[in-house]
Amino acid sequence: MKHRYQKKELCRICSKKGFTLIELLIVIALVGILVSVSLPVSYSMYQKYQASLRAEEVLIYLSSLRREAFLYSEEKLICSQEGRLLVNDGKMITFEDMFVQIDKPVKMYKSGATSGGEVKLYVNDYTFVVDIQAPLGNMVLRRER
Repeated sequence: MKHRYQKKELCRICSKKGFTLIELLIVIALVGILVSVSLPVSYSMYQKYQASLRAEEVLIYLSSLRREAFLYSEEKLICSQEGRLLVNDGKMITFEDMFVQIDKPVKMYKSGATSGGEVKLYVNDYTFVVDIQAPLGNMVLRRER
């Protein structure tokens, strides 16, 4: 009889399913450590992504100015003043949360060619440069360190 009782007790212990409290606490602690390590890295990557999107807006705008100069046969002179783009000494273009700096004015000719130059963009803590290459006006956006 003792043998049968021990067998039933052993089966009842073996048949319990689920996790113990300590196992659950260990898993929660590991997940918390993973989140605390990965969240700052992910947030930093997201900020860089947002800053590069802002810089791409300027690149697209400059490209459209070059296209307009060619299509409508009108020259465009691009410079900066007070952190904003100044086109043909009249139209001020402001880009939200961005400071624009052009040291040497860039000219877009009627033929589609350009004088070349650099447009520096300061977005939050990041600096981008749009290189406008003469004479064909190829534009390259790069991030400075």
